[in-house]
Amino acid sequence: MPRHPGRQLERLSQPAAARLLAGSGTAVIATGSVEQHGGHLPLGTDAFAALSIAERVAERLDTVVASLGAVGIAPYHLPWPGSLTLAPATLAAIVVDICGGLRSAGAERIVMVNWHEGNSPTLRLAASAAQQQHGVQIVIAEAHVITSTQYPGEMEFTHAGAMETAAVLAYDADLVRLDEATQPSDHAAGEAAHGLYRRPDVYPVLSDFRDIAPTGWYGQPARAERARAEEIAEAVADYVVQRAGEIWAALASPAAPGNPVTDDGTVTAAEAGAGR
Repeated sequence: MPRHPGRQLERLSQPAAARLLAGSGTAVIATGSVEQHGGHLPLGTDAFAALSIAERVAERLDTVVASLGAVGIAPYHLPWPGSLTLAPATLAAIVVDICGGLRSAGAERIVMVNWHEGNSPTLRLAASAAQQQHGVQIVIAEAHVITSTQYPGEMEFTHAGAMETAAVLAYDADLVRLDEATQPSDHAAGEAAHGLYRRPDVYPVLSDFRDIAPTGWYGQPARAERARAEEIAEAVADYVVQRAGEIWAALASPAAPGNPVTDDGTVTAAEAGAGR
């Protein structure tokens, strides 16, 4: 499986990590969650999915990936013992501190690869604070959203269904145990309820995941296949790198609001935060 665990910051020696960070001017951060996913997937599904994509992104950018830790913001899963959550302020503080350390090592740009909806609001606020405090330029890649939108139908945007099963298969297939699956909740009812909380305009705020799936999960995990899961993970990593590059290029453009311009009308890389 073409994962790249050797890109994980904690597995590298200090000189090796320093060379990669300074040489690329870029770092990758992975964010996920520890929450119930029925009997067939591990509690760390979101964390493993994020790390799987983040490692591949780091390989393509020739840099390192730093994990914030497995736990994210998931209070609505706490009715199931084993699920964990951070307070939003805790996660935000971790993000800001880690971005500061990466910036000190030479990373002017950071790609944050997230695989958990509950983290998203806090990550946006934390990224803004990190940019203000440390002068980094952050892009957030919602890997679960990318996977679902790039493969609609095939990678269903459920909870513990085909998409998340594929994500774990692409990380470590031994962690998927379909023969131990617990009873799923009704698929149509789960999609309808989940859709209310995912509305972009007027929406309720989720307090208890049983309001979506009384048994904790819904979807069709048996539809996920290992070889296809690997193909999709690789394609999602490609997508993240492509979109990040497009964003960095746009933000470095003289036409981008707030970019300082030299006497001849060009923007310097350092001033624009374009990095390397």
